[in-house]
Amino acid sequence: MRPRVLLLPGLYDSGPDHWQSHWERTLGPSHATRVRQRDWAAPVCAEWVATLDAAITTARAPVVLVAHSTACLLVAHWVQSASLAQLLRVRGALLVAPSDPLGPSYPAGPTGFAPVPTAALPFPSVVVASRSDEYVAFETAAAWAKAWGSRVVDLGDAGHINADAGFGPWPEGLTLAEQLGAEPTARLARRDDIPALNALIDASVRGLSTAVYTPQQIESAMRHMFGVDTQLVDDGTYFVLEADGHPVACGGWSGRQTLFGGDQHKSGTDTPVDPSVMPARIRAFFVHPSYARRGLGQRLFVLAAHEARRAGFTRVELMATLPGVPLYRALGFAPHEEVAVTLADGVAVPCVRMARLL
Repeated sequence: MRPRVLLLPGLYDSGPDHWQSHWERTLGPSHATRVRQRDWAAPVCAEWVATLDAAITTARAPVVLVAHSTACLLVAHWVQSASLAQLLRVRGALLVAPSDPLGPSYPAGPTGFAPVPTAALPFPSVVVASRSDEYVAFETAAAWAKAWGSRVVDLGDAGHINADAGFGPWPEGLTLAEQLGAEPTARLARRDDIPALNALIDASVRGLSTAVYTPQQIESAMRHMFGVDTQLVDDGTYFVLEADGHPVACGGWSGRQTLFGGDQHKSGTDTPVDPSVMPARIRAFFVHPSYARRGLGQRLFVLAAHEARRAGFTRVELMATLPGVPLYRALGFAPHEEVAVTLADGVAVPCVRMARLL
């Protein structure tokens, strides 16, 4: 389904020559909606958040958020309170010229936008920033982008990236929005997905593990360890990323005892743990080799961590296979035990137990 573009203007709305207005006319009402706020001059952040949430519900389709200025902060605040169902509706976010509500040029009137949330966004995002924006230092915008997990596009001397700075139709920006709209769709896994997910896991393991595991180790792990844990699907904690209707990545988290492995690796009752004393478990992420190194593992982790945090967990741990260790290090995990997992046929598979705070 083609995503709907939700245009999110900043303070004072976007005038007729602003690129957001050009895109609204170009895309037409069937593909784009301007989210209209009640108060454009002295907004309360919570009210803007509620309006955005309602607009996402009304869209009834995947959406791409296209925000300018203060509306970039709106997106970061909305993520903090949005339900999982709402977060999964967002295909991506284009965040243009985010304003600094604590900066010396920021106008009086808006309330609740500071401090700016710095939690990672659970969907792909691009921050477009200028080195001559009076409302934010480039270094500040870049720091937010890093925290949000966003790619940065540096436009150099581009002012506030608005009509006054010469940004009318801005086709290059529209291309960025269209690229975000083509990102894989995230959703919760269902039981009827399991055969396709196990096929994805097989392709992922065989395509990405040959440099670190022997053929014997791979065959043994596929037979005795790797696979979908149906309990996570039933718990609603297992995610699928789809492209063109086919799963290209999967993984999730758990608040139960089991640390790793699919159904064939489990025995007995998998009881819940107490989040006040135990960490949540990040379960293995599998990415199709054709989609490797495109940020899908990071996207799965941010979704999982977001929900684990909401469930009251403050720490997460996992058992990483060797191909996954670099990803998990990049996500802030620290190794604390090297483990040789001995499988039912006696084959040992080296893994690393890792953990991090949420």
